[in-house]
Formats: sequence, C-alpha cells, structure tokens
Amino acid sequence: MLQAGKEKSLALYDRQLLKLNMPFSDMYVKTSFGKTHLAETGNKTGKPLLVFHGGNATTAYNLLMCQFLLNDFHIYAVDTIGHPGKSGEKRER
Repeated sequence: MLQAGKEKSLALYDRQLLKLNMPFSDMYVKTSFGKTHLAETGNKTGKPLLVFHGGNATTAYNLLMCQFLLNDFHIYAVDTIGHPGKSGEKRER
C-alpha cells in the first residue's frame, strides 16, 4: 500500500513540473546525508539560484509557487531528504 501512495505522489510531482512550461532536468547528488534530488530549470544564462522548499512540501510545488523566478534565474531546486519528493526518504546519518 505504501508503494502505491508513493507512486501517486511522484506522478503528481511530475505533473506539477510539467505545468511550469519550461524545460527541466532531474539531478541526483550523493551527499553525506544520502541521495539528494535537485530539479534544474529556469533561465540557463541567468544567475544561479539554489532554492529549498518548506516542510512536508516538494520542489515541484515550490517551483509552481515561485514561477516568477524562472525567467531571471538558473534554478537548482532541492528536495529535502526525509520530506516528500525524489530525495532519500531518510537521512543516512
């Protein structure tokens, strides 16, 4: 049952990113805390901007709420480990 809920959550995540109407790519970084997902999007020639979502949210939802940043910044949006999204489900340390 948990797997079915996770799959639905990730499908919603991907649909939310598609609503940005802007190219994006998934990046994964191995950190000392575990596998961390970042969504890269926005203006590739703009200033880089690292953004984090609030608690129990996702990068996809956060980007929908912050679309005004996409035209000016090259966005790297982090999914916090242990929260909904594509990063690890729990910290390794």
